[in-house]
Amino acid sequence: MATHADVVARAAPSRRLVGALALSLAVLALEVGGGLITGSLALLSDAVHVAVDVVALLVGLGAARLAIRPPDSSHTYGFHRMEALGALVNAVLLVAASAIVLSESLDRLVTPSPVDALAVLPIALIALVTTSASALLVHGVERQTVASRVLVLHLAGDAAGAVAIIVSSLVILAGGPAAADAVASLVIGVLLGLAGLRLLAQIAHLLVEGVPPGISIGDAAEALGGTAGVRAVHDLHVWALADDLPLVTAHVELLADVDPAPVLDAATAALNARGFEHVTLQPEGASCGQGRPTALEGRGPITNPSETAKE
Repeated sequence: MATHADVVARAAPSRRLVGALALSLAVLALEVGGGLITGSLALLSDAVHVAVDVVALLVGLGAARLAIRPPDSSHTYGFHRMEALGALVNAVLLVAASAIVLSESLDRLVTPSPVDALAVLPIALIALVTTSASALLVHGVERQTVASRVLVLHLAGDAAGAVAIIVSSLVILAGGPAAADAVASLVIGVLLGLAGLRLLAQIAHLLVEGVPPGISIGDAAEALGGTAGVRAVHDLHVWALADDLPLVTAHVELLADVDPAPVLDAATAALNARGFEHVTLQPEGASCGQGRPTALEGRGPITNPSETAKE
């Protein structure tokens, strides 16, 4: 169960991200050098994508470090949203990278360029192994969030690009057309673009205080409405600071002459049992008029009839 302290005490950025950044920098240097030596437009184009991933990893690391800063008088919840903002930047970069891939692929279809496939092949194989290792490193970070998923997609896109270069090199060595690389790149560009747009929607949902995926506000309503001593609930909100840090707040109207402490403890425990880790409840003897009454699905405003009868 997360406590209030957990909201400000989050894990520092994983060393896995630093390792992935180092590997990506090595691939970038390899592909730029190999592209210049072999005259491979495919390698130089893929180097651009790797450069985008290096920027994405730097953004992700910077956002993660800012996110663990403690709260202050101007940011009382801390800086957890920096992760979401970093993920937003990286999702936009992912969509932009997919657009570049599509543009380059179309150009290659129209005007194929000669490539020293025998020299390109080993470089592409090394790039595939390295970028795959980077993707696995990021996939294995302790906290799986939308920010880490964006980075995995960036790196997986590079691995897929390396596969496209390997396939095209083998096709060329076998006497086939160089257009094979362009076709594979088109497919990769479309898949990356669709994944990037889906992640953009998830990040936007988080930033506009949407209910986190996999969590139901109806569950929160039922947990509170079924707690002994609770007469009614209003101003119920479920949202998240980060996609792995959901919060629930509510005003809880209590029956007369009940001790608030055990009722609030029971309500908090009921919410924790349903996956709501960080809970803030305001006890009231009567509605303060703030917010709207909370309704159970299909049953109207929450009241606890059995408890009301005892009042």
